[in-house]
Amino acid sequence: MKLFQKILCAGFCLLLAGGLFAGEVKNVIWVIGDGMGPELMGFFMQGVRYGNVPGYPEKISHLEKLTQEGQMGVYFNNTYDTVVTDSAASATQMATGAFTRPGVIGKDFNDAPVSTLLEIAKEKGKSIGVITDSYVTDATPAGFSAHASNRGEKREIARQQIDLGLDVISGGGLKYFTTGENKGLLNYAKKKGYQVARNKKELERVQKGKLLGLFSEEAMPLSIEMQNYTHLPSLTEQVKKSIELLEKNKNGFVLMVEAGKIDWAAHANDAGSVWAEMKVLDEALAYIKKYADEHPGTLIYLNADHDTGLGAFTYQHLGKEQVQKKTAQGEVLYSGDMDYASFKQYELFEKQKRSLYYVQEELKRIPAEQLTAELVQEKLTEALGYPVDVSGFENLQDIPGVIRQFNLSRGLVWATPSHSSSMLLSVAYGPEADEFTGVYHNTDMLPRMLKALGWDKK
Repeated sequence: MKLFQKILCAGFCLLLAGGLFAGEVKNVIWVIGDGMGPELMGFFMQGVRYGNVPGYPEKISHLEKLTQEGQMGVYFNNTYDTVVTDSAASATQMATGAFTRPGVIGKDFNDAPVSTLLEIAKEKGKSIGVITDSYVTDATPAGFSAHASNRGEKREIARQQIDLGLDVISGGGLKYFTTGENKGLLNYAKKKGYQVARNKKELERVQKGKLLGLFSEEAMPLSIEMQNYTHLPSLTEQVKKSIELLEKNKNGFVLMVEAGKIDWAAHANDAGSVWAEMKVLDEALAYIKKYADEHPGTLIYLNADHDTGLGAFTYQHLGKEQVQKKTAQGEVLYSGDMDYASFKQYELFEKQKRSLYYVQEELKRIPAEQLTAELVQEKLTEALGYPVDVSGFENLQDIPGVIRQFNLSRGLVWATPSHSSSMLLSVAYGPEADEFTGVYHNTDMLPRMLKALGWDKK
């Protein structure tokens, strides 16, 4: 009898253990690096590993830790009838599982509204939220929380986000809630139970209820310039407060977090700014992974909506004068004239103070007769935080060309200032993470997420 009881007990314990191992997903934190192609993920992880940059004594990024410990997948992101996508179509396809067309929010290619993951989660009794360091009516958060034929319908998207009853709306975009036909939308939101926060202090004061965080008129500042905006919360601070509010729901939550300005930096072909935006994402991942480890029912899903820029380091043959300069500076060249790029570039990224996009726009406004090599050099040096030599550059009137020549001088090339059709990488971490392995399409993400949540059964 005792032996039978022991066997029964052991079997029961194994059953419990099996259930715990499989793990029910209570919370989902879906993290999207806008424009974060696989080359930018590698660019950042490699820089932390081998570049002499501060903040990583173990020489490993939180992105790499998540990737090492999680489950990886690769996926396509084409739309219904185009090879390349935009953020609106990509977010819509991820959130709804339906093919659509560029520029469309929350609707399929026939312009019919389709339920999003957040709408489904709300019906299931979970708390829901969107966070971005861009603005909340932008394409990615909109694709998860609204339905519009054109991503430009930002005020309509704002109204829909309030009417949906998102428990957290956090980022920039105040003007879309306060101007035009939305002049009274903030008062309407307050009647619906939202507490409005416009800065870091007001965000900290929110302890319960729904959060409407609108921290700038349009997009929040680029991360490389955030030192000038200390009153604004970081992406991580937004995440912390949002989870604090969302986790009060005993049924759990589904939260979409966007690091939205990786894309903007890559559009500008600005590696230093990309580096800064990736650090912002990495800091948020550190907090999110720690939370998931302390709350075992939490699934993290990390991916990109599309690739932007296709940027990478490259090697190049140098002319005699360049060889002499680099050799004099102590740089190591191979085969006499071959520059394979140096990890010192990562140290220089840390010095950068301004976005190259703003430098380009400033230089474009300067009359041609005033656009001297000395002036271009001065503007680049001021933005980058270290001396820049443009004496060998050609055609200073071609400002985009100047930036390309500058990038090449430090071993960087960009294929495009736009989006590419590159396949993308996903990382899932936590219970049911193996649902997101293999090769798939971004329209497969919602069905896989519903399966992970146990909602795929009729």
